[in-house]
Amino acid sequence: MGIVRDGDTVRFDSDHPHLRVVLLICDDPQHSYLRRLVGTRLNLLATIVESGADQQRRLWRHHRYRDALYRAYQGRRQKLTGRARYRREYFGALCADLPEPDTPAHRVANVNSPEVRELVAGLRPDLTVVCGTGVLGRKLIGTVPGLMVNIHTGWLPEYKGNHCIYFAYRAADWDRIGATVHVLTPALDSGAVLDTTVPPMFPHDNDEHLYSRSVHYGVLRTIELAERLERGETISLRKQPDRGTTYRHRDRTPLPELALWLRRISGRHPVPLRAAAPPAANVPTPT
Repeated sequence: MGIVRDGDTVRFDSDHPHLRVVLLICDDPQHSYLRRLVGTRLNLLATIVESGADQQRRLWRHHRYRDALYRAYQGRRQKLTGRARYRREYFGALCADLPEPDTPAHRVANVNSPEVRELVAGLRPDLTVVCGTGVLGRKLIGTVPGLMVNIHTGWLPEYKGNHCIYFAYRAADWDRIGATVHVLTPALDSGAVLDTTVPPMFPHDNDEHLYSRSVHYGVLRTIELAERLERGETISLRKQPDRGTTYRHRDRTPLPELALWLRRISGRHPVPLRAAAPPAANVPTPT
């Protein structure tokens, strides 16, 4: 039978003992970590990779010039502020002892292409994990069998879309800095929630430190949930209330970010200390 969804619960009922897992991801350092850890802990059938460059080209091709420019700005900002380097080093350390999976990685220009729909349908996954791709279309979601979940780096339903950790950080909304594992639906970041997880926080954290730790903990929680399903546990689903804000690349602009940086370096934006929550270990301390 595979994955059985009954109202607000989900369970795994099958003759084979392990979930058949497919990943739909981007090509950033955190996605490499996700692939390596899933390949180590679960039965990974294949990975489908849609690069950030292809996502950017698609914006230009569809004449979404403002979105394309802001996305390009965010990439340049990451490099100039050292955030891109921090993320590479953070997930590089986590990947150091994880082998490269021996299952195929299919690089595609668009995860919503007929090629991807045919590929995923043929793999017959029990669990499809999505992280970092473009918005998935109804045709793909309707084609994929089993349970399809998204690792969202943000606290749902309050923070949807992009840069959710940054906006929670800017608002000093400390209790809503974390990651959410939710069922993927055509409505962006609106599917039923399987679980949330929060990272540790340190007094000198910036938003990138908290983003990287949130993704890290979100990956670990997703694998925990998969292993619980394999053990025969039933997992509850929590419907999201109809509230929250959807943030886009264009919403993260230079002047508010400069003001936040000035508050931070002057000690007027203190981050509370929050202890690490299990199961993650060896969390790098910010420098």
